[in-house]
Amino acid sequence: MNFPRGLSLLQAPPFILVSGFFTTACFLWFLGSLLELVAFFSDRLSLPLLVHITTIGFALFSMFGALFQMLPVVTGAVIERPKPKAFVSWLLTISGYLPFLSGFYFQSLYLLLAGAFMLLLAVAYTGLLMLYKLVRIKSYTPTVRGMKFSLLFVLIGALLGFLVVLSYSGYVPYTEYLLKAHLLTMLFGWVFSLVASVSFQVVEMFFVTKAYPRLYAMNFSYLLIPAIAIAFSESKFSALPLALLVSAHALITFHRLLTRKRKVADRSLLFWYLSHLHLLISMLLLLLEGFGQRFLFAFGSFFSTLIIGMMFRIIPFLVWFHLSNEGAFRVPLMSEVIDQKLITACFLLSLLLSLSLYLLPLMKLTLVPILLHLALSLTLFYSILRGALLYFRLSPLYNASE
Repeated sequence: MNFPRGLSLLQAPPFILVSGFFTTACFLWFLGSLLELVAFFSDRLSLPLLVHITTIGFALFSMFGALFQMLPVVTGAVIERPKPKAFVSWLLTISGYLPFLSGFYFQSLYLLLAGAFMLLLAVAYTGLLMLYKLVRIKSYTPTVRGMKFSLLFVLIGALLGFLVVLSYSGYVPYTEYLLKAHLLTMLFGWVFSLVASVSFQVVEMFFVTKAYPRLYAMNFSYLLIPAIAIAFSESKFSALPLALLVSAHALITFHRLLTRKRKVADRSLLFWYLSHLHLLISMLLLLLEGFGQRFLFAFGSFFSTLIIGMMFRIIPFLVWFHLSNEGAFRVPLMSEVIDQKLITACFLLSLLLSLSLYLLPLMKLTLVPILLHLALSLTLFYSILRGALLYFRLSPLYNASE
């Protein structure tokens, strides 16, 4: 198998590192769905609780795990002794996430403060570690440049989030500008920027498409920063430049996928189509309603759906790659690592969940999306865990008898 250009797989981190973050993300998303169910029946369900179950419990863990893999492989930014450093990142993040969510559920300021502080430490440790490695790499590719900006934004966004929590206690004055700045930096500066930066590499690599227009891709971060700054203002059309830029990226991605060179059936492709449809819908809602509940649900559907699709690509590839390099007695095909029926089930559940969220204002049936989220997160966790365990069953590193 010929590896795509731009990859340096000799520096790939151990399988347990990436799979550990991914399985944790899926498990915490499942636990979060259980918490949603409990909160629903105890009348403690809130929008901040719902948002952070996905943005931190699922997205942050997934993105940290993906970056530990992509930095050495895609950018050449090698993190020496990656396992202990990744474990510190994992431990700090989970130590912040659990009390943070508990703070929202129990409406406890002390738990919120403790969780927010630990999350700030986790993001600072992980973000600075990766940024330190990346700044030494020249930005010859849009992915390298975009990752640098994304990590800078997550550091700023985490600090702003901590200030928002401090404002709840009166330590700093609360303003809507502070919350808006936190949303803009985390959702667009961190999540969307990282997704777009990774897309510049993986869309062409995974689906054999034409590259994104180089002039656009290389200047993407420079376009995003002023768009975010303008969106921070209070003018009527302040979000328009940001919405146009994000929508343009979604449409370019659609075009690249629809005109891909290799027309092979690929179920993970369905997640890309669905996620970018959510992205376009979220931009329309942003222009019509601002940072309201429907926008947050649509944007959350965008990145959570895309992350699921990426996991179904990354885990099979890593299982195949590591077993091949370890000289395992049996190396499964990538299509054999995760049952294709489970991938289809996750896609259908993702579709139903997003539809239930869009129809929520009409149906007034909050329990429906919660149950769908529970089913989706459990199916996803089982799928990713089963794929990861296949590696450990076959790897000669973990089976001395072989």
